[in-house]
Amino acid sequence: PARFTLVGTMNPEEGDLRPQLLDRFGLCVHVEGLNTPEQRVEVVKRRAAFEADPQAFVGEWAEETEKMRAAVAKAIALCPSVRASDAILLGIAERSLALGVDGHRSDIVMLKAAKAIAAWAGRDEVAAEDVEEAAQLALAHRMRRRPFEDILGPRAA
Repeated sequence: PARFTLVGTMNPEEGDLRPQLLDRFGLCVHVEGLNTPEQRVEVVKRRAAFEADPQAFVGEWAEETEKMRAAVAKAIALCPSVRASDAILLGIAERSLALGVDGHRSDIVMLKAAKAIAAWAGRDEVAAEDVEEAAQLALAHRMRRRPFEDILGPRAA
């Protein structure tokens, strides 16, 4: 079983959410469709195979599914023991401040995400690249303004 809650989704083309609501989202993931015909064909083939015989499909992917399940379980078990140095914590705080993020939730979420990333990689210490990856998920939707917004002005329609 998964241990997450999907709070909601949004389409940026329909307008922005209020900053107070955006801050409540821990991480923000941008999802795009597949871009090559080969990838799209593979999705269609797999869906058709599942619809034709769900049990056979599940059996065909059982080994791969078990590998992923075991990797997730290993990361979950390791995550509580992952450490972050004071230098990492300072870097997280400085990044949030430099981007003009209000509050402290972003720092807390970024730390948790960086620890999870390190655990997924099988490490018990957070590295700078873990923070970099976590920052992309935890900060973009919290920024009061986007980089270069003051320089470039509003986007052309």
